[in-house]
Amino acid sequence: MPDEQNPQPQSGGGAPPRREGGGGGRREGGPGGGPGGPRRGKRQYFRKKKVCKFCVEKIDFIDYKRPELLAPFVQDKGKILPRRMTGTCSRHQRWLGVAIKRARNIALMPFATAADPTPVQRPH
Repeated sequence: MPDEQNPQPQSGGGAPPRREGGGGGRREGGPGGGPGGPRRGKRQYFRKKKVCKFCVEKIDFIDYKRPELLAPFVQDKGKILPRRMTGTCSRHQRWLGVAIKRARNIALMPFATAADPTPVQRPH
């Protein structure tokens, strides 16, 4: 039985057979290195943990009437930046989205900027 390549699942078991390799999709070694760890002589890249700006400054209400506070959280195209890029917590990210949308509706912030100054000519 140990010589079998593809063991069939037992009858009555609802789980699919496990894949070879083990590890559950995780690779060995820490951040900044491959399976054997970081290379010698190379500096290990250490990512600074992002913290919520609003939690640090103890801002409990994100005011939509202050576009200078909201502008760093919006891309040039007008998209709201995601949490993984800004580091805001989930509560403040929700409030930030609401505030940006309110500021757009009363024309304090643009919905989108012109990505290309020349308009595209469409055929009729």
